[in-house]
This record gives sequence, structure tokens and C-alpha cells, in this order.
Amino acid sequence: MSLISLGSILSPEIAKSVGQLDFSLAEWDRNPRIATLLSKTVLKGGKRLRPLMTFMVADLFKLDHAEVAPYARFVELVHASTLAHDDVVDNADVRRGEASINAVASNKRAVLAGDYLLSYVLQEIASTGRNDLVIEMARIIADLAEGEWLQIENADASHLKWTDIESVALHKTGSVLRWSFAAPALLANMDEPFIQKCRRLGEAVGIAFQMTDDILDFVRKDGAEGADVKNRVINAVIFEALALKYQTEMLDMSKIQDLDISETLDTAVLKVRARVDHLVKECHELLHEIADEFEQKRGIRVESAISSLDTMINFLAQRI
Repeated sequence: MSLISLGSILSPEIAKSVGQLDFSLAEWDRNPRIATLLSKTVLKGGKRLRPLMTFMVADLFKLDHAEVAPYARFVELVHASTLAHDDVVDNADVRRGEASINAVASNKRAVLAGDYLLSYVLQEIASTGRNDLVIEMARIIADLAEGEWLQIENADASHLKWTDIESVALHKTGSVLRWSFAAPALLANMDEPFIQKCRRLGEAVGIAFQMTDDILDFVRKDGAEGADVKNRVINAVIFEALALKYQTEMLDMSKIQDLDISETLDTAVLKVRARVDHLVKECHELLHEIADEFEQKRGIRVESAISSLDTMINFLAQRI
């Protein structure tokens, strides 16, 4: 199933709203050369998953798409900034089947372009006067940097545990999807305990999404397959495979140079798949808890939005 085939569960309004988002940065002309580079690389194409999820959650809370649209756009711009930075850190030369931003320009320009996007987003959110949303996004940006840092540390950690792998997934992927669930709740002026549940739902969806991506790293055929092994990025599958190979739950990566996991790969994939299934169950339970509580507080229940989110959660974790 692809995002395109999910059209049957998405409202025409969501498809229209996502399609109308402008990622050209045309209105911010401080340096059109940077904007042009971004438009040709990390802002070109993509599934627009994060804006899509933002609008889906907005429907759950009966928010107007025009109000939510800027915030759906912001999360995609932040995601694009992480792609620019990741391509440098991972020494990538391909992104979505085309030359990566650092291959098109240079490592230095790719980093600066990513920074440019982040500053743009924070400036734009600040201009709305919503300090709570500025803080929310600033925390996400901090989590993204920390996640990349932790991932680098994991490559040579002497006491690498599963929780370290999960922490990277939470910081690098869960944090961005956290926005798709928390920002609409903030815009709906919900209380902090409610917003915290939305944050956790976004994080759980993001972790499940990342672990599925880790599995896909061994089966994809887009030019980027096997990138994590090549770059010594210890993803969920690699960790489980090495743990099986060395029969331990705590790895000393400082003594493991050979990442040959061919003998334990299949079993490792099954273990990660089971972890994803557990996360998906948590996501569904949290979603319905949030929907029930919103109905109690506001007297509103949008069954179509709940059903669409249930289906989307399943899709994100079952793309293999």
C-alpha cells in the first residue's frame, strides 16, 4: 500500500490542503540561492507525510484547515532541514533516487541550508504570537540534534542497549511526528495533560515508523539500501542481529568492527517486527483514549477522522 492508494481513506479536503502548501520559500528572499538549492533537493518531492498527519489530527479536533496549514507547512520544512543535515552526517550521495543536497552543492552548504530552514521556521512561528508553539518546535529541533548525536555515540558505545536504539528513534523521528499531533491540540487550546497524550502518540507513531524504515533498509531498491551498515549506523535491525550473533543484550561496539549480520538477519527482522506491532497497539489505544477524552471535553467526535488515523497508523508500520 502506498500513500497514493490511501486516497480512499483521506478526505478530499485533506488532499487539497496538502496540495496547496507552498514550499518554495518565495516570500522569504533573504538569500534566493539557498532557497533554490533547497527547492531542487530536500524540498523536492517526498510524501508530505508529516503535513498530511497534521491535517488528519486537525480533523479529529474539528479545526479549520486554513488555520492549521502554516503549521503543517512548518513541520515539513523542519523535516527537510533534517534531510540536509543527515545527508552530510551519513556521507550520502543519493536522496529519493536523485543526487543529495551535499552532492549537488557541498557539505558546508548543505549544513548551512538546513540551518537556514530551521531559523526560517522559528521566525515564522514566532510571528504568529503563539509562544507555546515556538517552545514546542524549539524542543523538537533540540531533540533532532540530540538524536543525531546519540546515533553517532552508539556506533562505538561500550554498553549499547536496546533503550539506546529506541532513544535515537524517538529523538530523530518521533520528535517530528510529535508536532503533527501536539500542534493541533495546542491550536485547539486543550489542557496540558491532554496535549501530553498527543505528544506520546506522535512519538510512538514515529518510533514505529523508524523501526519499519530500519527493516526497509535491508530490502529497498532505491540506491540507498544498506546505507546504515555502510555508515555504521546501528539501527534496530542491526542491533538485534548483533545481539543474537554475540548472544548478549548489551553490545560493546568498541570491539565490534565487522557488521556482518547475514546469519541472524531474518530472526532480527522478526524481533523488530514484534516491537513495531507492540507500538502500533499502543498507538491505537492512545488514539481512542484521546478521541474519547476530546468528546467528553468538547462534545465532538469525528468517527471518520478516527478511522482514517487508525488506518494510517497501520500503514506506516506495515510498509514492508
